[in-house]
Amino acid sequence: MIEVRHLKLIDTVAKVGSLSKAAEKLCLTQSALSHQLKDLESRLEVQIFHRHNNKLLFTPEGKELRDASSDLLDQFETLENRVRDISQNQLNKYVHGYSDSESQRLNDQANTMTDLLHYDSSWPEGSKVLEVGCGVGSQTQIICKRNPKVEFTSVDLSEKSLVQANQVANKLGLENASFQQADVYKLPFATGSFDHVFVCFLLEHLENPLQGLSEMQRVLKKGGTITVIEGDHGSTYFYPDSEMAQKAVRTQVELQKQNGGNANIGRTLYPLLTKAGFEDVRSSPRQVYVDASKPDMVEGFMKNTFTAMIEGVKEEAIAEGLTSEQEMSKGIQDLLLTAKGGTFCYTFFKALGVKKSK
Repeated sequence: MIEVRHLKLIDTVAKVGSLSKAAEKLCLTQSALSHQLKDLESRLEVQIFHRHNNKLLFTPEGKELRDASSDLLDQFETLENRVRDISQNQLNKYVHGYSDSESQRLNDQANTMTDLLHYDSSWPEGSKVLEVGCGVGSQTQIICKRNPKVEFTSVDLSEKSLVQANQVANKLGLENASFQQADVYKLPFATGSFDHVFVCFLLEHLENPLQGLSEMQRVLKKGGTITVIEGDHGSTYFYPDSEMAQKAVRTQVELQKQNGGNANIGRTLYPLLTKAGFEDVRSSPRQVYVDASKPDMVEGFMKNTFTAMIEGVKEEAIAEGLTSEQEMSKGIQDLLLTAKGGTFCYTFFKALGVKKSK
């Protein structure tokens, strides 16, 4: 019968002493606030306030409700803080971008993979594009530069990452990007707000990527498009081969699985987008091949991106009992050997879909 909005109404009136001031504080019209009050009194079949000498006073029943409201709202605040702490603890697990080294790795990856992943990342002038899971802005800076007359709204759950992303945008003078904090499962935008949605290296971290895609579809206009880019660690192969290097990669895959993600999600993009209700879905593999004839790729991708990612989970993987110090160190060492006269292959996937126009 009683809703949180009713509790806030009563608590606010108790603090400010009048309906007009309470309405202002709650960002409501006085009429709307009065309507909520009458609705609550009707539900409870009691009078909560009465006026005496132009003062708003609580009835005995109202006083009981006032005191209970204050206690309950304190409990709600404690609960919200606890949930927020849990969410932040999840962020502190292995998710890209939450350390200085990871931020640098992501920027190295983005810069190295620009031509491969973004040669077709373009949208019509005047479009409104939502980038979901922008992280530290590694991809944001690329798509903004390539689409200077497109308006980008970039969101992420991590406030820390958003600060870095905003700093990057300001440093580069990107005037077509804005940043705000948001949860992919509950985006703070009206239905049909955007012409396009862009997602890069986010779905691999979600426990429920289908739910996330459904929410992204909601904020798309009918006929709008979605672009998704993801990696697939299971596509990794190299020469000279090494069981320890393969195990190091599998360890990262398993660790991400334990944290609710899927490091092999690239291969699933077509069925995922189709199941989410998108039409005209197209998925294309973008293969990275590295050997000594490509020194920039050896340094930028093989060493500073992929091997750095595996090295970045070493301590957590050992702590979780997925591997040993000796095994992980040997695996990383063997991965680096492929950069010395060997070869390395990895496949990204890029998928596009369209929201139904009817």
